[in-house]
Amino acid sequence: MTAPTPILTSAPNFRDAGGHATADGRKVRSGLVFRSDGLAALDTADTDTFRQLRIGVVFDLRSEHERDREPDLLPAGVEHVVADVMGHSNNDLFGDIFADPKRAGELMGGDAGIELMSEVYRRFVTTDLAHAAYRTVFTRLAETEDPAVFHCSQGKDRTGWTSAVLLTLLGVPREVILEDYLDSANHLRAKNEQFLEANAQRGFDPAHLRPIFAVRPEYLDTAFGTAEERYGSVEAYVREGMGVSPVAIEALRVRLLES
Repeated sequence: MTAPTPILTSAPNFRDAGGHATADGRKVRSGLVFRSDGLAALDTADTDTFRQLRIGVVFDLRSEHERDREPDLLPAGVEHVVADVMGHSNNDLFGDIFADPKRAGELMGGDAGIELMSEVYRRFVTTDLAHAAYRTVFTRLAETEDPAVFHCSQGKDRTGWTSAVLLTLLGVPREVILEDYLDSANHLRAKNEQFLEANAQRGFDPAHLRPIFAVRPEYLDTAFGTAEERYGSVEAYVREGMGVSPVAIEALRVRLLES
């Protein structure tokens, strides 16, 4: 289990990506890489925490629309790196789902929502845009000397896959990675329920929206399965799909694993 991360009241899914034991008995260093949901509302206390953690680089995995709507509010001197994983493809997949309860039911009713989210995870592995975004993240994580954080809007999907790949490269067992991935549900429970309740008052059936806000094993399994089917292993996916060099992968291990 990871060590407790100082709480950001404005970002409940902010946590240390390290602290996990590896299959060979080592441990991922804490305090060097963090994962988070949106960072658009840091208050004074959160900003102080950010500074105390010495975070120097933020990787923003969100689309241009998301960044424009809720730009990161970061302490002075923190580098903001755009690594857009999905671009406009989320609009292609979900359309105007949040504008029309009837449309939400058509797109997300029954198992359709789970299938749609599984397709999102498949695209993390298959699209050129995602490859380029993740190449930026992993290459820079290997190079930077500063603690860093990667985040999207909820900190569970684009961020969850980033963390899952990173921990795989570092030798953390798959079951531990899944546990860490599913932990987003605990951090986001209050935030998600508030959103679902507000939309229920607008006529939306919460059951139609829950798949978007959930973390489910089959989502992560889809991404892992796609990577392994196409490339043979997650590390080969990082090398051949993302285009991250073996030198950078080894540098990540040197930097992030306790000896």
